[in-house]
Amino acid sequence: MSRLAPFPRFTGTEPCQLPDADPDWWTSDNNDERAAAQLSCLRCPTREACLAWAIDHPTQAGQAIWAGTTQSRRNTLRREFTPPQEPM
Repeated sequence: MSRLAPFPRFTGTEPCQLPDADPDWWTSDNNDERAAAQLSCLRCPTREACLAWAIDHPTQAGQAIWAGTTQSRRNTLRREFTPPQEPM
């Protein structure tokens, strides 16, 4: 049975939660905006919890930037950290 990470508890100090943050950066199709979102995540105090949630909930995380990662990067991480299935 797999365990799923809970949604991160935001404190309001995260870059994506600040009053002057543009929430569209994390879901934008614009590469410059997505890069800005990724950079801002580097200083986030809840980055680890955010990444765990995004890896465990790929459908809900979608193509948005979570913990500075893209959907493609999270897919790679998920594959790297999923133990191989034992034959039955």
